[in-house]
Amino acid sequence: MKILWYLMTRNSSKGFTLLELLLASIMTFFVVSATGYAILVMTRENISSDVSSDLRFNTDRATDFIADEIRQANFLSTNTANIPTNTGTGIESCAMQTGEQFVMGLAVSSSDVNVVYYTKTPPGGVWLGPSSIYRCGPSLTSSGQLGSGRIRSILVDSISTAAGATTPTCPSGTTKRPTTPTAGFFLCVDNSNQNLVQLRLTAASDELANRGMTTTGGQGRFDSKATYSVVTTAFTRAASDIATLNESGTCTGVTVAVDGRAAIPFSSGMSVVATSSSTMVFSPGTWTKTGNSYTSGGCTINAVF
Repeated sequence: MKILWYLMTRNSSKGFTLLELLLASIMTFFVVSATGYAILVMTRENISSDVSSDLRFNTDRATDFIADEIRQANFLSTNTANIPTNTGTGIESCAMQTGEQFVMGLAVSSSDVNVVYYTKTPPGGVWLGPSSIYRCGPSLTSSGQLGSGRIRSILVDSISTAAGATTPTCPSGTTKRPTTPTAGFFLCVDNSNQNLVQLRLTAASDELANRGMTTTGGQGRFDSKATYSVVTTAFTRAASDIATLNESGTCTGVTVAVDGRAAIPFSSGMSVVATSSSTMVFSPGTWTKTGNSYTSGGCTINAVF
């Protein structure tokens, strides 16, 4: 400060010496450098804050949506036999394709699974990796009700595929589904009640890494803001009156209609809303009912309640 004061108060008619100009240049360099560094730090902080806020907001909204849909469902299934695969006008098959991993199916306002959740690498463009959560099922109307048909759509992107997101163990008394998840979206299913689940979701943003703001070891200043995890518990509104239909023999092209509802394709291991007194109509052909078993030719279907 004394040097700066001297430079400001000295007699200007004498001019500046080379030493004085050098000192002034050095001081200017440090001031500009400090200011530039401060701006850089504030910019990086703002970027990390924005990324973290977006990550939390999108992940929380997706978790709330999935949990709400679970609560509206008649039952939940982690059996691939319940995946609806029939197609038609405005109706897409939910069958898993290469690179897709089934997580769960829900019977929402339905007697059979009509909503499927699965993970898959996003197609790029506006969607961010490394993975994403897809939903296959009826679209929602403007009033929030299920519409008609069945479509595949991305629910949320930026789902982590890191080991820390896929390898956590489930609490005692629950089973992890999928057993070996490929992304940070899986369930811990209660062993005594298949309709009670702990929903786990871990999101990760690639944006900070792309800007060189994260470290390989995950110990950097901004690493913690690049990931976000949510754990919540959800329970379907109906946990009883569910029948599992198991195949014995060879059953091909069979459909089943329960209590007068629309017929759906049969798949061994599938679940439907039914009681032991429900009327089940299998097609095609003539079927004989013995107890809870239905037989036609070389096909026998056992209903387990």
